[in-house]
Amino acid sequence: MQRNRTAAFFALLLLVLSSFVATHAAAEEGEEEQASEEAQGSEGEGNEEGKGSEGGAGESKKPEAPTSQFDEVMKLNAPPKAKAEGEAKAEGTEAAPAAEGGTATVPLAEYSELARRAARVRKNRATFAGAPVVLGAASYEGEVEGGVLALREKLVVTLAGDGLKFVPLVGDDVALVSATANGEPIGVTRRPGYHVWVTDQKGVVTVELSLLVGPRGGRGSIEYAFRSARTPSTRVAIRLPSEGLSPRFDGAVVSEVRAERGGTTARATLAPTTEIRVVGFRDVGGAPAPGAARAVAETVSLLSIDERAVELFTVVRYTILRGAMQSFEVALPEGVEVVSAEGEGAFHSTTERKDDGILLRGETAFPIEGTYELSLRLRLRGGPDKNRAMVRLPHCIGVEREHGWLAVEVPGKLRIRATSREGLVAVAVPELPTEARASAVSPILEAYRYHAASPALGLSVERLPEQELEEGAIDVVEATSVLAAEGKLVTDLRVVLRNASRPSLALGLPPNTEVRAVRQGGEPARPSRSEDGKLLLPLQRSRGADHEEPITLDIVLESSLPPLGLFGAPELALPTLDLGAAAWRWRLHLPAHNEYMDLRTDVPAEVYAGAASWHKPPHLKRAVRWNETGEGEERAAPAVAPTWTELIAASTEKLHVRYWVGPGTVVRARVPFVRAYLLLPLKFAFVLALFAGVGSFLYRRAGRNRAAAGKPRASLVELAVRLPGRIKAFWKRQTFSRPLAVRLVLLSLGFLGVAGFFVDRFGKLVRAILVDSG
Repeated sequence: MQRNRTAAFFALLLLVLSSFVATHAAAEEGEEEQASEEAQGSEGEGNEEGKGSEGGAGESKKPEAPTSQFDEVMKLNAPPKAKAEGEAKAEGTEAAPAAEGGTATVPLAEYSELARRAARVRKNRATFAGAPVVLGAASYEGEVEGGVLALREKLVVTLAGDGLKFVPLVGDDVALVSATANGEPIGVTRRPGYHVWVTDQKGVVTVELSLLVGPRGGRGSIEYAFRSARTPSTRVAIRLPSEGLSPRFDGAVVSEVRAERGGTTARATLAPTTEIRVVGFRDVGGAPAPGAARAVAETVSLLSIDERAVELFTVVRYTILRGAMQSFEVALPEGVEVVSAEGEGAFHSTTERKDDGILLRGETAFPIEGTYELSLRLRLRGGPDKNRAMVRLPHCIGVEREHGWLAVEVPGKLRIRATSREGLVAVAVPELPTEARASAVSPILEAYRYHAASPALGLSVERLPEQELEEGAIDVVEATSVLAAEGKLVTDLRVVLRNASRPSLALGLPPNTEVRAVRQGGEPARPSRSEDGKLLLPLQRSRGADHEEPITLDIVLESSLPPLGLFGAPELALPTLDLGAAAWRWRLHLPAHNEYMDLRTDVPAEVYAGAASWHKPPHLKRAVRWNETGEGEERAAPAVAPTWTELIAASTEKLHVRYWVGPGTVVRARVPFVRAYLLLPLKFAFVLALFAGVGSFLYRRAGRNRAAAGKPRASLVELAVRLPGRIKAFWKRQTFSRPLAVRLVLLSLGFLGVAGFFVDRFGKLVRAILVDSG
């Protein structure tokens, strides 16, 4: 029977491994087949289904650039478990056998390990990490007016997880008029190829956009095309103002064209794609009149405030919806100087002063269609005026709509604060376009977006106060204090510091404190007094090229306090230093015959979590750091007071650690205590109450047992009298049961333990009274 069970177990393990091998082999075969089909599709010899998956007919094959741009945006939303899945996939690849079929004989331990790894791989594959951004259904509806396709897009997005999410909405080759999420206006930034919504919201959100698409192609062969977000379901419905047209959508799964009320309506459901293209109809807008170009503008501005000048770097992007433009006009505020104005197409510009400001007029050598970019560099005359600055942004003339972004940086030693703003809405810095954040030479302090013409920002500007660098720095201060019952406090203060050029270190002594000894580097030193009564310790200059070698000061102090009574809370204090200390450790040794509570200090204690360092700023000669091994260093012997050994050995130790104490900070500690023998009656009362409770429980239980047997309840005296006889009967006749004997033994051990506790405490009480009286 046992042999059959063993055979069944091995058969089950072999079945698990064979299923895993078959699954891996099938996956590899599927991948090879898929690769073969893709290669055939790229050569133009694939079947009809392969052509459909590529997004349309062969004559309208699209480049992969839009798809890659969409994927680049979606990569910003990589889920946190992607790395774990990659590791699990790699582990699964390692665990899978390389050959198909065959028979192998392996030890049982190795086979069991393979089975465990296969189960772990299946578990990792079953784990699903939800994506932070999931795009749902998208719909586009609109009509053609004046040759421009006006669309209303509705996109359903599911957002999950914490942090910022990047949602690609539509390509940046369209003009975005408005954007809302659940009916609330939102700010939209630009990433390469797409308009992107950056948000930290969660849940299902419906995004609605209003956008304009310009026509492409020559007259008689008009088409509309723009980049879109790849969604599982995409529906498009447009209305054309002419009858008898036959528009066609690339990559349409289902399409319908019908004549309605003097026009043509086209509807289609598209396969997942990153570009929407409608072709196959003639020009519906008629011949445009000369000079009737339509355009929208987007501006990205960087305001740089320095001590000497206030400069504004602005990039204006024109999206020409219809016709062509050769002249570009920008209204500039009063009080600015045009440093440069650049653009492509042999661009040249002139400035003309108007009543309300300056008009910048630029022209190109030939008409511009599609998009055009103009770069401006402006300078506010006079710089910051009387600690304030009012900056008004340029305004594009002759465009249908204008919106933009503003970033503020301060390369100099200034502090700014926004006092007023007109037409500006504050946004988070990550929402700014990539080029605005990349062009800044210092951290961006303020970020805004606007949709109004000529917005303005008022700022208050003040210079940061200059502070001289410290000529020295204290790495660690170690204080060891011993308090005697008579009120005498002896403190050994050890200061480790680096000194560049300071002549002395000032100490502020607590009341009733005297200096017994001062040593510097093991050699005696003679302190002096300042005019305000502080103790001045002479300092040597640290050695090394950058004065990095530390020097050590040892100061022995003696303070007089009131004698310790039966209870109280004496206040202890350490000297103040005129330099800040990176670490401060105070070790207190208190009389042992008292019970102490936790220290109560004005400077709270801190816990050492680890050492850290960071890149040193340019104005420092070394990186800021502290001693990583200071906790474990052995303390050198005190300079004086060799009799501390006996006092420390018979004392109670308290430790207070702080990892930054500013200059002039007084470190005080109150030590609440009570004489130990005053707590002994409370301890005795607790033990007696516990013993009485246990005895009462046992007595009541024995009484209930005797009452159940029909016997009268015995008193405690009777039980004590009968106890020797019961013990003797146990040894002679063994009338007691085994559980009752075990209880009796445990009860006897309890009596002995309680008696020993009372004897020990009574001896300590007597010794404490004798010591206190002596």
